[in-house]
Amino acid sequence: MKSKKSFFKIGIIKQDMRQHGWISLIYFLLLLFVVPLELMQLPSRENVIFEDYKNYFFINTELQVLILHSIPVAAGLILFRYLQNEASVDMVHSLPIRRETIYLSHILSGLLLLLIPIILTSIVLFFATNSMKEFHSILTIQELLSWTGLMILFTSMLFIFTVAVGMITGMSSAQAVLTYIFLFLPLGLVTLVNYNLSLLLFGYSAFYIEQKLTYLSPFMRFIELWTTSEPFTILEVVIYVILTIGFFLIGIGLYKARHLEKATEVIAFPILKPAFKYGVTFCSMIFGGSYFSAAGSLHWNWIIFGYCIGALLGYVIAEMILQKSWRIFHFRLFTGFICYSIIFILLFVGIKTDIINYEKKLPQMDQISEVSFGNKYELQDQLLKGADIYSDSKLYIQDVRNLHKYMISQQELIEGLTNEIGIQEIMISYRLNNGKLFTREYKLPANLMVDQLKPVMEAEDYKINLPEYTQLHEDITAIRVIPNGPAGSFVTITDSKEITELTSILKKELLSQTFEELTSPVSPWGYFELSTKSIKDRHQYEGYSISWKKSYDDTSAWLDQHGYLDDARITSNEIAKAEITKINKNETQEYYSPDELFRLGEQPIRIDDQKIISTLLENFTDISENQMYFIKFTLKDGNEWFGAIPENSVPDEVKNKLN
Repeated sequence: MKSKKSFFKIGIIKQDMRQHGWISLIYFLLLLFVVPLELMQLPSRENVIFEDYKNYFFINTELQVLILHSIPVAAGLILFRYLQNEASVDMVHSLPIRRETIYLSHILSGLLLLLIPIILTSIVLFFATNSMKEFHSILTIQELLSWTGLMILFTSMLFIFTVAVGMITGMSSAQAVLTYIFLFLPLGLVTLVNYNLSLLLFGYSAFYIEQKLTYLSPFMRFIELWTTSEPFTILEVVIYVILTIGFFLIGIGLYKARHLEKATEVIAFPILKPAFKYGVTFCSMIFGGSYFSAAGSLHWNWIIFGYCIGALLGYVIAEMILQKSWRIFHFRLFTGFICYSIIFILLFVGIKTDIINYEKKLPQMDQISEVSFGNKYELQDQLLKGADIYSDSKLYIQDVRNLHKYMISQQELIEGLTNEIGIQEIMISYRLNNGKLFTREYKLPANLMVDQLKPVMEAEDYKINLPEYTQLHEDITAIRVIPNGPAGSFVTITDSKEITELTSILKKELLSQTFEELTSPVSPWGYFELSTKSIKDRHQYEGYSISWKKSYDDTSAWLDQHGYLDDARITSNEIAKAEITKINKNETQEYYSPDELFRLGEQPIRIDDQKIISTLLENFTDISENQMYFIKFTLKDGNEWFGAIPENSVPDEVKNKLN
């Protein structure tokens, strides 16, 4: 006997294919233009590095992401648009067809319209790749299957997600807006909450949360795939498959529960209206606080003003959207806002007064197995590369903990100096005996904590994690020495024996630095730019360069011994004259460049004495802030070089002439 129960209606599918087949055609043409045609053009272009195209997502990545996040969304809007119109929704649901069947039929139609173009594009890519020998060993059949599978997965997920969002609203425009809001809401919300917690909690660190932020948005994950070449893992694929199935089940559940008369309503389910209203209010509030924290330079009056105005605007806008009218101002409206404000004030006071003891918490020595301390961004970069930056030295752990304890005791002072000159952003991370990480981030005024900071920064455990030191352990094929200043010459060292000798000396120099040398504002003689084996065929040098500090006497001696010194730095012999001027130190707070500050100073005095010029050259700095003596070197080739001289390094005879 033939079953009367059918999961889908072939008639609905045929109607969708006839009426909306153009979606499939557009999707196919766009994919064809963006991927296969672009791939076929690459061999005819100049300076193309074929190895850069590690997989098919590296071909026109931006356009692929744009198409992937627009066409499936548009299909979800169009195929279920009848739900947002009173006449059409009544007509469709007057047919003797169950809602589940209608829903499944349209879902199947949409998937056919969207997935067929991907499969056809994949077939074209197969023949296009096979016809180009440049990509035979790079874009393999496995890479093609991976691209096809991920495109099918994400196209299906975005389409079904859009449909599910459409079930909670009665307006197509609202469905489109809410779809993109929900796609980016997890990423944006976590980012804003983390930022605001960093304002409210002293030492708050969100690094390990921020590491996973891109996984909260398929859009950002695709961008990361392009920039870091980190492929999708099996776990990620499984999660996205589960999410797709979840959105499908949510969609069909909401479709069955939806009242037909809710067409044209912004939110179709009354129970969701408070969630929408207060969700918009909260997002607007933390955005307002974030905006005014930057605009008001972290001044608390402005931050609180941002919270208040943001919450009020968000609440009013959400109410206008829900009521579809601007005439909403009545006393009952504000009872909800008052309740929200009371809850937020209690939450705000609770966080600011640190009722959970987050700010004062410090692990005991016997709880700590390892520790890491250093510049926030440098350590985070090392962690992202998978480097082991932790030390188990008990002495080093104790020194870092002593510094941390002192910083906690000086919280009020540190928070009041966050915008002062010389502030360093640092991160302290403890690995506890139970395997958990205890991490804090601070803005550290190094000049106010010399006694506590000195033993930490002079420890070898600190220095071996400096980017300069880790760079020297790469497989170096060439070193280019570039002078600091307007010199036209530089030195390139390619002899492997000389490279080994120089890097060995640099390692020793780095490890022997004192606290004063590590924090000195004096500019280096020059920079060592390293070329490694991984980029030897590109004729490029690593982006990170190692400073040739003026305290590196052994390095200078080695360069002199091998005849490189004269071309590797600017000496007093190359300087025709020096002019020095004095300026009010407060004026440097405006962050003018050295040449501008030099011209703002009093009448400069000229110096021709080579001995004094050598002294000034050895103490020269490019840093303008907090300086009062500015100098202009005129080289014999006519070039001018501006900078500053720390006050305690200016010879007395020069000071006397300027006072």
